[in-house]
This record gives sequence, structure tokens and C-alpha cells, in this order.
Amino acid sequence: MKTILTLLFCLAIGSLTFAQKCAFTFEETDSKTGLQKKRIMTAITNQFIVWTIKDGENYRIGLEITMAELQKNNIQKGDTLSFLLTNNETVNGIAEDKYLPIGKADEMTESSNYFPFYSVSASEWLKLCANNMQYIKVNLGKEYIGFEVNEGKAKKIKAAAVCVK
Repeated sequence: MKTILTLLFCLAIGSLTFAQKCAFTFEETDSKTGLQKKRIMTAITNQFIVWTIKDGENYRIGLEITMAELQKNNIQKGDTLSFLLTNNETVNGIAEDKYLPIGKADEMTESSNYFPFYSVSASEWLKLCANNMQYIKVNLGKEYIGFEVNEGKAKKIKAAAVCVK
């Protein structure tokens, strides 16, 4: 009996230790629809931030991209966002709208910012929840930019995807 109680105690402590804590950047319930909205922000670098978002039943990825020079390329509605996962699968998102670069310039620096949102299917989201990513590719019309994701940041994005799921 003492062995069984010790085993149950160890299992309870272990499950508490490994329980995932979800720190939402934004969480609310829509007063009209009753649907929950959840968002978690993960900074890959100071110039690249990923938002994992669930609005009701829809999954979305939001990005904040800062580029060191003024840009003229737009993200067109329907352009893709691709995550290459560590198991060599790809998760794709589709741009929800047209996104223009927002340029800033002064005597010291020039930069452009993009703030696009991408729809991701539930089946693609499950892939994102099951595997770490290693590379992100963002299409800007006919051109693209890519970002490597280190293992620590990849784990954070995967955990954020699981939390909002």
C-alpha cells in the first residue's frame, strides 16, 4: 500500500512539473459570439516576431517583420508563409489581405515594417503543434525572405501553438 501511494505521489508531482504553463499575450471571450480569442507572441529576433493566434475556431499566424532598408514589395492576398519543420514537413499559411510595407527614415536609419496575418488550416496547425520548426519563408509577391529558427525559439513557438489550440 505504501508503495502504491508513493508511486501515485510521484506521478502527481511529475505531471505538475511537466504541465505546460500558457502565458497568453492576449486572451478574451467575444461578448457577442462567446468565442474565445487567444494570442501568444514569440520574438525570433528583434526584427522578427511570430504571433500564434486562435480566433474562435480559426487559426492564424501574425508576423511583425522589420527590414533594414526601405521596401517596395507588398505581401499580396493569397501569398504564402511556409514553416519548414524538423521532420521535413511544411506548414503553410495564406495571407488574409494585402499588406504594404510601412517605411521609416531619418538621417541615421531607413527601415520598413510588415504586419501580415496568415490563415492556417486546423490540420496544418496540428503539424505545427507536433514538430519544431527550423525555417520560415515569407513570400513578398514574387520575392521572399527567410529566417532560420534556433531550437530554443522553435520550442517556444511550438509550445505557443499548443497553448492556443
